[in-house]
Amino acid sequence: MPPVEILLFVLFVFIIPLLLYCGLKRILNPIPLWLFPLFAILVIDFIYTGVFSRSDTYGNDLVLFTLCLLISTFAVISPYPAFEKRIRIKNSWIVLCSAAFIGATLFLMTTLGEIYVGRPWPAFSSSLPLTGWIFDGLVNLLHASDLVYAYYSPVYRTLWVCGFYLEILVIAIVYYAVLGRRFPGDTNTGRQ
Repeated sequence: MPPVEILLFVLFVFIIPLLLYCGLKRILNPIPLWLFPLFAILVIDFIYTGVFSRSDTYGNDLVLFTLCLLISTFAVISPYPAFEKRIRIKNSWIVLCSAAFIGATLFLMTTLGEIYVGRPWPAFSSSLPLTGWIFDGLVNLLHASDLVYAYYSPVYRTLWVCGFYLEILVIAIVYYAVLGRRFPGDTNTGRQ
């Protein structure tokens, strides 16, 4: 049997984005643009408060892994309703899976670094190239580095997840804009 992490990766790349988008599109058509950022805020709150924390280390890491993949999924789906009609590719599965793969891969690449027990967390810019420097600058500006970079700081975890969400959101917007430019769809449907 494959490891649970691989199963979660496949699930959050190929199945969950499309199910979430199609299910919500069936319930709420059109999907409001504020809905997925609201879901992301709720998941970030779960990460900060540690509601789903477990006593064993592997279980706790698995819960954080799942919640971060869920954040990535929300960031990938958030801008898609605005670009859906501008992209000629009618199979949403291809577009969403490609973007979800980019998000999940970026998550795996940004979490490859190690932290040693008792050592402070690394700077945000080391794992988040697009948005990390903003958070590092704010932390330095507010002189809050002792609070934020302390070992196992919930503030660091929360800011990292917010930066990760924004990073995937920016990448998804650029990806959908490029697809809309490369494969332009009919934006005048229903108008005479």
